[in-house]
Amino acid sequence: MSFINNSKKKIALVDCNSFYVSCERLFNPKIRKVPVVVLSNNDGCVVALSKEAKQIGIKMCEPWFKIEKPFLKKGGIAFSSNYELYADNSNRVMNILGEICPEIDIYSIDEAFLDLRTFEKNIDLVNFAFQCKNRIKDWVGIPVSIGIAPTKTLAKIANRIAKEDSRFQGVVILQNKGAINHYLKATPVEKIWGVGKRLSLKLKDLGVDNAFNLTQVRSRLIGDRFNVVLERTVRELKSQKCLDSNNIMEPKKQIMVSRSFGKSIRDKRVLKEAISFHASRAAEKLRYENQKCRIITAVSY
Repeated sequence: MSFINNSKKKIALVDCNSFYVSCERLFNPKIRKVPVVVLSNNDGCVVALSKEAKQIGIKMCEPWFKIEKPFLKKGGIAFSSNYELYADNSNRVMNILGEICPEIDIYSIDEAFLDLRTFEKNIDLVNFAFQCKNRIKDWVGIPVSIGIAPTKTLAKIANRIAKEDSRFQGVVILQNKGAINHYLKATPVEKIWGVGKRLSLKLKDLGVDNAFNLTQVRSRLIGDRFNVVLERTVRELKSQKCLDSNNIMEPKKQIMVSRSFGKSIRDKRVLKEAISFHASRAAEKLRYENQKCRIITAVSY
């Protein structure tokens, strides 16, 4: 980790912590320290949860009818989804970010990339990150984590560290090569942005089990055995910027929202709720980009 005052070639990822839960807590301070979950349409499954809920073993996409009694018995609180509330708070957060940095790429309802290269002069990255974090907390009430790195993919890794390691107080800046390699080695290959479960299994067959190992694979082998998307990911892990901001790119030809379950799902009700939730997240991205959709497809692996 490095705190050098240099904004050249830097991307910041600002991600709201447990966004749906944080929105519900805005108007109910009494639940800020208790386990909280937010449920999907028709209260089918868990689509958001607080760190306290994670600590007692609750997982994403778990069926509510299976965990309801033990969860409530432990003092947990559950909320039905309130998308109007979440959208309103998302707009407030994004407006603040847009004022702070003109080059903003809204990735989803609760996260956005900021291209810090647009600043005319170098900025103090530490002060910038904490001022951004504190302003959103003071003005909206939503806690955020911020990861700053040379590329979007590395910023994703930095942001995950900021969320998971409380020592960094919600801000991680990856800049020098030694620090980047250290955290690449600590990042399982399946945790790399855009890799996913199926692709990670193929990579592990090659002996690639973390992000650093992936950067050591020959580019020709990646191109021959996989695809150009993974090749770009590898280059991003090597601090070579390959992913541009959406607001200066051509409109996307497709939007995908995917998540992995902890175990096989055989209950149609649970699967229906999960598909409904992912479809709503895809629709959020679609609206942010002011696009229209002709085909919706659900794919399982």
